[in-house]
Amino acid sequence: MNSALDNQVGGSHYKDMAMQPTELAVKAKLSFIQGCIVKYVSRYKHKNKDQDILKAIHFAQLAQELNDEGPDFSNLGLTLAYCKINKFSAAQTNIISAVANEDYPLVIRYCKQLLKQEYPLTNINI
Repeated sequence: MNSALDNQVGGSHYKDMAMQPTELAVKAKLSFIQGCIVKYVSRYKHKNKDQDILKAIHFAQLAQELNDEGPDFSNLGLTLAYCKINKFSAAQTNIISAVANEDYPLVIRYCKQLLKQEYPLTNINI
């Protein structure tokens, strides 16, 4: 029997990952907003490019505005393992670690740095 993780509607940007964002979100008990940020930062290279990074920034702003509090992440082992197993860049790892620490201003700063680095023509007026 196939796992639901082996199936994906519309592309393969998740099922091609060694560990999918949904798996991390469930195992680490991320809030909805945290899971969305991880999802967008994880897939940006393979799906919507700069738009996904902008979405991550938007969700970090929502987290600040709504005072989103996920679980206590005093141990970042699972989060770092997720980044390592998926061979994420240092920039992606920094963003996802900042999510785990609920440091949303840092998430926004790191996302904006990533946008400037990878998509210098993108307007970052958000």
